[in-house]
Amino acid sequence: MIDFKSVKSLVTAREAAEHYGLTVNSHGMALCPFHDDHNPSMKLDDRFHCFGCGEDGDVIDFTAKFFNLSLPEAAEKLVKDFGNGVELPASPAPPKPPDPAQRCHDVLLQMEVRLHRQKRLTAPQTMDDPITTEYARNCQMYDFIVGLADLLSGGTEQQKSDEIAYLTGGVLDHYERVLQKEVIAYDDIF
Repeated sequence: MIDFKSVKSLVTAREAAEHYGLTVNSHGMALCPFHDDHNPSMKLDDRFHCFGCGEDGDVIDFTAKFFNLSLPEAAEKLVKDFGNGVELPASPAPPKPPDPAQRCHDVLLQMEVRLHRQKRLTAPQTMDDPITTEYARNCQMYDFIVGLADLLSGGTEQQKSDEIAYLTGGVLDHYERVLQKEVIAYDDIF
C-alpha cells in the first residue's frame, strides 16, 4: 500500500498539472479541465481549486480526476511519473485493535472514576441530610462497576474469560457511549 503523504511530498498539484499538459499562468491559474472553462478558473499550487465548478483537492485528487483513476492508482502514477526511481515507504500498518482485556479494564476504570465523582457530588453533606435516591443509585452503579473491575483483575481465568466475553458482546460499546454523557444515569448501567 502506498503512503499518500510521501506521494504528496513528491510534487505539487501545479507541477503535476503542468507536466500533464495544462498551461498555468504566472498567477497560478489555468483553464479547468473538469468543466467547459473559457477563462482560467482553476487555482493551482500545492493543492488545486476551481472557482467555476468547485473541484478541489491535493495532487493525488487532481491526478485521479484528470485520468479517471482511483486514488491508489493516481498515487502509483505520480510515483511512476515523479518518483525518479525512489522507493517510497509503504503506509504504516493500521494499529492493532486493543487487547480485549485491556479495553475492558480501561473502560471500567473510566466508569469507576466518573461514578465515584458522581457519588461524591450527590452524597449527603452532613449527618442530618437525608440519603437521596440519586445518591443511593450512584452507590449501586459504582459498586457494580467496581465489582466487574475486581472480577476482571482478580477472578479465575474462567471468570475473566466469561466477563470479557460479556463486556465485549456490546456492553463496552454501550459504556463508551455512556461516558460521553455528562451524568451517568441508573438506566445506563442496569
